[in-house]
This record gives sequence, C-alpha cells and structure tokens, in this order.
Amino acid sequence: MSDTEQSAEDLAILEQLNNDYVHSDQFNDVKRFSEFLAEDFISQTPGVTRNRDEFLEFIAKTVSYVVRRTSLL
Repeated sequence: MSDTEQSAEDLAILEQLNNDYVHSDQFNDVKRFSEFLAEDFISQTPGVTRNRDEFLEFIAKTVSYVVRRTSLL
C-alpha cells in the first residue's frame, strides 16, 4: 500500500470516528460515546467538573444542537 493510499484510508477512518462521536453526542448514544472516553476522563466547563460516569449521565439527558455536516478538511 502506498503512502497516499494509507493516508486516504487513515483519513476515512478518522472521518468515521468523528461522525460517530458527533452522532453519539447529538443523539444521546451513551454506549457509543463511552467507547471514546478514557476511564480517567474528566470534563471541565465553567463551574462544573464531571468524571467519566457523570459526563455520560449528562450526555444521556441533553440535546442542544443539530450538526448538519462534519468534515475534517
């Protein structure tokens, strides 16, 4: 496999992972979202710190946006 072919394959994999990540967040797919997070994941937003389990509970409850298109380029 050439470097160009490998790069195209790598980009396709990254785009699919990105799409899965966005979709799991947008549609409350906690199972899929959990596959992206390390066991020691911490989320910090202004005034709020959540560990992995707390963040997944938060994701399960909220939907505040719609993503119409995602692209890495």
